[in-house]
Amino acid sequence: MLSKNILKINKIVSLLCIIFLLSSLIVISSPVETKATYDSKFKNYPGYEELLKKLQTAHPKWKFELLDTGLNWYDAIIAESTGRHGLNVVPKEDGSAWKCSCGKVVDAKWVCASTAAVAFYMDPRNSLNEDYIFQFEKLTFDNQTEEGVKTIIGDCDYLQGKIKYLDSKGEEKTINKTYSQVIMEAAKKYKVSPYHLASRIRQEQGTGSGSIMIKGTYKGYEGLYNYFNIGAFGKTNDDIITKGLKKAKNNGWTDPEKAIMGGTSILVSSYIARGQDTLYLEKFDVIEDDGYYSWQYMTNVSASKTEGEKIRQAYRNMGMITKDSEMTFKIPVYKNMPEMQAPRPGSEQIVTQDVQITADKVDVKEGKGTSYKTITTLKKNEKLLRIELDNVKDSNGKYWDKVVLKDGKKGYIMRDYLKQLSLQTNSDDKYVVIAYTNFRNGPGVTGTNIIKLLSPGQMLTVVEKDVYKSVDKEDWYRVKLADGTYGYVGTGYIEPYNANNGTIDRVEVVCTDGLNVRKEPSTNSTVLKSLNEGTILTRTEKNVKSAQTEYIWDKITTSSGIVGYVVRQDPKTKKEWIKPIAEPNTEEPKEEPKEDQKEEPKEDNNETDKTIKDTKDLKVDKNNLISKPDMTIENIKKQYKDAVIKDGNEVKTKGNIATGWTITVNNKTYTIVVKGDTNGDGQIKATDYMRIKNYIMDSSKLTDAQKSAADVNKDGQIKATDYMKIKNYIMGTSNIEI
Repeated sequence: MLSKNILKINKIVSLLCIIFLLSSLIVISSPVETKATYDSKFKNYPGYEELLKKLQTAHPKWKFELLDTGLNWYDAIIAESTGRHGLNVVPKEDGSAWKCSCGKVVDAKWVCASTAAVAFYMDPRNSLNEDYIFQFEKLTFDNQTEEGVKTIIGDCDYLQGKIKYLDSKGEEKTINKTYSQVIMEAAKKYKVSPYHLASRIRQEQGTGSGSIMIKGTYKGYEGLYNYFNIGAFGKTNDDIITKGLKKAKNNGWTDPEKAIMGGTSILVSSYIARGQDTLYLEKFDVIEDDGYYSWQYMTNVSASKTEGEKIRQAYRNMGMITKDSEMTFKIPVYKNMPEMQAPRPGSEQIVTQDVQITADKVDVKEGKGTSYKTITTLKKNEKLLRIELDNVKDSNGKYWDKVVLKDGKKGYIMRDYLKQLSLQTNSDDKYVVIAYTNFRNGPGVTGTNIIKLLSPGQMLTVVEKDVYKSVDKEDWYRVKLADGTYGYVGTGYIEPYNANNGTIDRVEVVCTDGLNVRKEPSTNSTVLKSLNEGTILTRTEKNVKSAQTEYIWDKITTSSGIVGYVVRQDPKTKKEWIKPIAEPNTEEPKEEPKEDQKEEPKEDNNETDKTIKDTKDLKVDKNNLISKPDMTIENIKKQYKDAVIKDGNEVKTKGNIATGWTITVNNKTYTIVVKGDTNGDGQIKATDYMRIKNYIMDSSKLTDAQKSAADVNKDGQIKATDYMKIKNYIMGTSNIEI
């Protein structure tokens, strides 16, 4: 029989074993308890996961839902800015970087927002932080309190105490409720966040005493109230107020309670119930329900961000933002988002101007002022580019403007030493955009401002070439857009427009009833824009595949950058709805040979008639002449003295040959293909491998000659291996053979 001490020891050992096992289970299960509460798919979108991890660490119980909009990021930005001028606005007193170059004035206080401003506020990553995350909070009722409502409306004098108002006769009336009580009742009835209602009223009516929309005294509309400014829009203040109060009259909003309850009903049914259930989605309509971008509650581009900030402040004041707080956020994502977050626009006036130095030994400084380091010193009459006008004088009463030196470096010069010149040009060539790219006020991606975003297919005129090379690893051309705006574009994103030999053409809308541009090639797809008869478009693809075989669909780009699909002709009558614009024929007419000069027909022995002999440098492939990189006209002329080499109609006599040119030897004409030269400039540069990358990503097109030039590994396909081979060739670690 075991002693009591031994039994005790066994019990202790058993107990320790149980504790050990339990502790092991706890350790094993702990990762499950701290598992991230955000969709794993966020990792597929640049920058999201890193930002969400920071929020998740601080607030383990917060949940982040991924909303896949299905929209291309660049399409969405264009649609919200230059594609629909006035859809988003900024205060008139903002700097020019915030304002659209169209100059559209929406009303006395607001003007059309720039592409840069729209991108900054629309990029969700700029708000995935403690300050601005609440614009993504789901707007459903979730046990919010009246105390929270009072905090949000605390500086709104018109929302304090019992409800007092004026009726249609101007007599004062009282409702035995407070505004916070009515807001809570509306929230519970319609299952919406009362904090959203409170912040929305605050946003629309302001602080202090509020606007005329809630006074009940506007002439002709006495005794009417509209707290959410529903239906209030127009070109003038009177127009806005009149429409808003007409809406109140039609809905019977004859006192504040009716206006708040009725406005909440419309807000929920028109927005939240259709999927626009966050402040962000109410501001930016990226939900496919009766069309994108068309149903937006607010025009102020910053509205959702600032309203979200007010809600966060209210939560913080109530002590609701803690490590244990539970909240749900709905975060939108877009296709093809850039790696970097959209930057905040600057405050200076952005320009693109040629200027001249007016004094000897003028210093270019690293910053605004004489105390900054001198970059270089310029002589009198030297010309350079100015891209920003200073708007604040220094302590000596001087303005310092930002300029660009010939090597692309940016600096500052005192405005007293600068004289504006007329536009300096050395070119007048038509080009077409081949991939989404930013249109900037100067060369380079650093130190310049984005004026707008350009889409594949947009037409432009190059007015200055070969001035700024290898600025931020890219060559830059100065260009003029269809609306007359000047700026800079990287050469890797544009190519010469040839009306008679290219994959794109220009067309005109000839349908008298107008024509819809749709998101996809289907009449069931969202209408992006309606075009009037006479509108000029760029057609980038013909005969696009569609399930609706009765229609012929073409892919087009509008002058404002909207990319979509249109029907080419009436499916029944075959009457054209778009037609090509007649372009001048730049090809030389071929002279018909005389009878006695005609050659006898030859037997077809499946061999190409080679008037040029194959060498290690040149090779004939059907109607193409394949060349190694950096082949010069002079070298070809040594072998074929009578060869005629042309770029279009221009005869070339020296320098490198280029893809897309032609060579005629012994009355036989070939199209030149220089391996690796995909953009037809005769050189192998970063722009060439970028073009292949864009082609692989289906964001640009290549002609047959360009495809042959891009296939540098000669496997009959265009893949990443070609892209890398060109990149290695540029770095000197690989050769390109024919």
